[in-house]
Amino acid sequence: MHRNRHSGPPEKTLLLHPVGEHEWVFKFPRLTLEITEEFHEAIELWEEDDLGRAEQRYRQLLRDYPEFIDVYHHLAMLLDETGRYREAYNMWQQAVDLGLSAFPKSFSIGRDLLPWYFLDNRPFLRAYHGLGYDFLERGEIESALSIFTNILALNPSDNQGIRGLAINCNFHLKRPWEVLEISERYPCDIMADVLYGRALALYQQGRQTDAESALCEAIDFLPLVARELTKNRHRRPKKFRSDRITLGGADEAYHYWLDHGQYWKKTPGAIDFVSDCLQKHTE
Repeated sequence: MHRNRHSGPPEKTLLLHPVGEHEWVFKFPRLTLEITEEFHEAIELWEEDDLGRAEQRYRQLLRDYPEFIDVYHHLAMLLDETGRYREAYNMWQQAVDLGLSAFPKSFSIGRDLLPWYFLDNRPFLRAYHGLGYDFLERGEIESALSIFTNILALNPSDNQGIRGLAINCNFHLKRPWEVLEISERYPCDIMADVLYGRALALYQQGRQTDAESALCEAIDFLPLVARELTKNRHRRPKKFRSDRITLGGADEAYHYWLDHGQYWKKTPGAIDFVSDCLQKHTE
């Protein structure tokens, strides 16, 4: 199949359209079903550990369709997986810059939305997540938090779990009040980062009674997390996977310890506080 080659995205190949009051959706006019099938074939090659051919397919797609944001994201993940971290960062940055370049001047983050339920918004939201997580992994916490804050503003329903990453950043930056602000936006959330984050933030602010109430609620929903926090030795569960979490499972508790245990340990008295609440809960 013959394709035209371009040094960058041709005009009107990536658009952002209004679809309702303050809701927008990306449009990719050239990305036909046939082209997306080629992309999914490349993903299958990657999943089969044929990384060389998968990378070739990704790069060919980008040469032919430089507006294809999801290819940038998947190639960035492949590069990251194979230790080419600077290239991965550059790929995520290109994807995000490309998406942001489609925002019209009238678009305002904090007012206008890119809802996840529109499938064509997901590539940009995934790539933005990837870039933010890359900053987080490299210890550039303020940059990571800025991105996570933007994603939460663009898609408040947060189908990606970004709120947990934002909570992590705010604990790192010693901003418990920001953790509480995030948790208040998700009052019925049973995500460990939010439930236990709320309790720790309250405890750090000296609000003992509120903290105990929040921790009891967290233990009600996710008791294994509290038990993991109070262990002297933290062993990886047999069925642990870095890319998957079982709600209420031992792997979720271990994940939470890896990501947030340091903040509990660094807060004087916090682990003993969990032990006391856990004992009361089991009496």
